[in-house]
Formats: sequence, C-alpha cells, structure tokens
Amino acid sequence: MIKTMRSFAGVGSAVLFAVAFGSVHPAAQQAPAGAALQLPPSGQRPPGNLPLRDVPTSWNAISKRISPQDGFALQIKPTGMTPRDEDGHPDLSGTWGAGFPNPIGQAGLRRRGGFEPDQAAMQRGAQWNKPLYKPEYWEKVRSLDFGKSDVDPAYGCHTPVGVPRQNVPGRIVQKNKQIWLLNGVENMLRILPLDGRKRDEQDHEYSFFNGQGVARWDGDTLVIESVGFNDISWLGWEGYFHTDRMEVTERFLRQGDLLFYNFTVNDPQVLVEPWTSMTYVRRINPNTARQEEAAPCEERDLDLLADPFLRG
Repeated sequence: MIKTMRSFAGVGSAVLFAVAFGSVHPAAQQAPAGAALQLPPSGQRPPGNLPLRDVPTSWNAISKRISPQDGFALQIKPTGMTPRDEDGHPDLSGTWGAGFPNPIGQAGLRRRGGFEPDQAAMQRGAQWNKPLYKPEYWEKVRSLDFGKSDVDPAYGCHTPVGVPRQNVPGRIVQKNKQIWLLNGVENMLRILPLDGRKRDEQDHEYSFFNGQGVARWDGDTLVIESVGFNDISWLGWEGYFHTDRMEVTERFLRQGDLLFYNFTVNDPQVLVEPWTSMTYVRRINPNTARQEEAAPCEERDLDLLADPFLRG
C-alpha cells in the first residue's frame, strides 16, 4: 500500500512539472527515474553555471540541478529570425525594456512596503544561486544586509547602481563596429568598440561604477569583459559587496526576438570562486519609435521612514 501511494506521488509530481514547464520531451518518457536534462559538453557553451541558450536534445542523468530561473530561460521559444550585421554577427540593436515574465520575479530587487522583511526573506529563499564569500567575510555580508536602509549604496540618489547590478541594458545600438548600451535604470550610457582592439594596460587602475569594458565576439555571443571598478557599489541588495579588484564578464545572446544575458563576477579577494548569475531574458519591444526613459530617482529621506531598521 505504501509503495502504491509513493508511486501516485511520483506521478503527481511529474504532472505538476509538465503543467508548469510545458510538454515533456519525447525522450524523457523513456528516461529512468530521477533523470535530468543533459546539456551539451562544456566546450560548446560559454563558461558559467549554465549556458545562455542551449536547448537540450536528450535526457541523461546529471548531478547538477537547474534553478527555476534558468529552467524557465531554457524553455522560452523565440519568434522570428535573428537579424545579423554586415559581418554576420547577431544584431543586438533594439529596445529591450519589454520585461519578460519570470516565475521568480525580478532578481536582486528588494520589495518596499510594510511587509518588506517577510518578502525579503522569501526572496532570499528563492535564490538558488548566490555568490560564495570566504568564511571571514560572511559576517560583513550579514551586517550590511540587516543594517539600516541607507547602508545600501543604491538607497538614495547619490551613487549609480553600476555594473553588474544594473543588469540588462534597456536599449542597445550596434553599428559601425561599436556597441552602445543604454542602461534603463539610470539612463547611463556605455559605448564600447567592437573592432578587436586590445585592452589598455591602465584600465585596471581606474575606479568607475561601470568599469572599463572591452567587447568581443565569441561565436554568436557578445562578451564584454570589464575591470577598473570602485568598491562602492554592491552586487545585490543582500549586502553582496565587492572590492576594487573585481572583474566582470557579461554575455549577450540574441535569438529571434529574445535577448539572453548573464554575468560572471571574479573577485578572488573576497569570493571563494567566480560567481555566475542566472540567465535573464528580455523580449524586444516592436515599437521602435518609442524609447522608455528612466524614472527620476526617488530620494527617500531616512528621517521620514517609519522604521529606519526595516531592512530584512
């Protein structure tokens, strides 16, 4: 009787998964129990936790779990053809402010309101993928996370969010061997050459919120490698700080009307290993004549807060 009940429980779980993520791949019907998606060999995809966009073609057991966010990104199907520039590379140009539904919500965003501590706790619990700090720095992360509201450098209107926290650019222009990235959060613009030039040796000595980026193509994936950061900004609202030796690698991949984006942070002074974000997905806005503008920064005076300790 117990074995029968367990069988029904397993079938129920499979049905729920199929409803949540769509139809099951035909090969999965013959896969052994506990099997997971088999991704292509690591040499065929960008480095990191997951590929930006590798659709599995077979079912084989693997040891690593896939987060709900990345599982969702793998399920999305683009529409239309991928436009390309005169050199044959995907043309990333477009307004990518059309947010795409995500079952987890926008990662890295602290909800405001009277129930913010409860919501913050749920957001932490939903994050499968977190930067792994060295043991001696976890107390600092916790102290920043549960400190006052104005501890977060992005709290007021004093400092930019910076790379990589600002996330996917809202507008991209790719032309004349240049890539223009307009951040939709603060209207900050990055203009990077795409002509194969090498990095200036002095880039590491700068102290910028966005760093000094160098762009190149890796197949159909645009890769931007940035150095020369300050240590003011955070990686996320949970107190995820970094040093001025941080290096950030961003990856962009366009397929049809979809843009896939992730970033890898390498900061060996405080992190045990490089941290790769989840894969974010944006759908292009077909109304090319309209460009959204970032809302004015909202100055939130700490003295006017009902509870200045309402952090987490």
